[in-house]
Amino acid sequence: MILRNLEALEADLGARLRPVYLVLGPEEFLCREAVRLLKRKVLSPGSADFDLTDFEAGAVSADGILEAANTFPMVSGRRLVLVRDAARIRESDQEALIAGLETLSPKTVMVFLAGEMDHRRKFYRTLLERHCVCEFQKLKDAALEKWAAAWLRREGRTLAPGALKRLLQMAGSDLEALAAELEKLVLYAGVAGTIPAEAVEGLVRSSRQHDIFQLIDAVGAKDRSGALQKLAGLLGTGEHPLVVVTMLARHCRQVLIARECLEKRVNAREIAAAAQVPPFVLEKLLGQAKRAETAVIEEMFLRLAAIDKQLKSSALDGRRLLEGLICGLV
Repeated sequence: MILRNLEALEADLGARLRPVYLVLGPEEFLCREAVRLLKRKVLSPGSADFDLTDFEAGAVSADGILEAANTFPMVSGRRLVLVRDAARIRESDQEALIAGLETLSPKTVMVFLAGEMDHRRKFYRTLLERHCVCEFQKLKDAALEKWAAAWLRREGRTLAPGALKRLLQMAGSDLEALAAELEKLVLYAGVAGTIPAEAVEGLVRSSRQHDIFQLIDAVGAKDRSGALQKLAGLLGTGEHPLVVVTMLARHCRQVLIARECLEKRVNAREIAAAAQVPPFVLEKLLGQAKRAETAVIEEMFLRLAAIDKQLKSSALDGRRLLEGLICGLV
């Protein structure tokens, strides 16, 4: 069987505890949360030092994994064996594990963790057909909003109308960063059930994407000081100037695409697809595209391409080049 979200895993764990789980997918935060849920279900408090065996796949053989799996638990009623980076298990060891899982001790729960795994391989197919696969893809658009709203519900909180969309605009789609901002908002709210919109504005740390928006807005408004401050903020997070150049160039391209689509009266869904932005960012992008001067954005895009080439072929100071770009435009 396959489960695709934490709610489904929690419901399944409430009904039964399966002997073998494969947790995988590109959304590392959800994978870690799934492993945490399994640990909490399998192990009694304080027993991890005795009844949890944690392996890296490249550093252990199938025999070593199965030996640990057949070791009787010392404190909890069950032993948990966790095998990380399971895609690196050698093919010969995969065959041995498939056979060994058939006679797994009823006192053991085996968890394989992987970022990705070839779905055509016998090992994956066996785990899918006979055991439980928990696969977590990157959350986007409505799924991201649903996840954030569910997170708040579990804490007994809601956000004021419109504040959830604003939160996603500011914090971005990285779940680890988003969860940190949600925890901050819950602490701020105290016993209050509804978190006010002003808390989002005052407490949430801007994502890089939000800062890029503000920098482009400042350039469009001929606000040299504001644009330089936003640039300093981006570089102050430790980002390499070349990364900032890439982000700015990508954003300029998105603004130009959105502006062209607006002129052609393309619908919002098609604009989002063409510019490759999620719906909660699209509204802001369209507003910026309407305000922007096409000539300024095109010039900025061309200058960024030149700076990109300079940074890749010389030891020039990236910060100074970017500051010069802004001063030349504003």
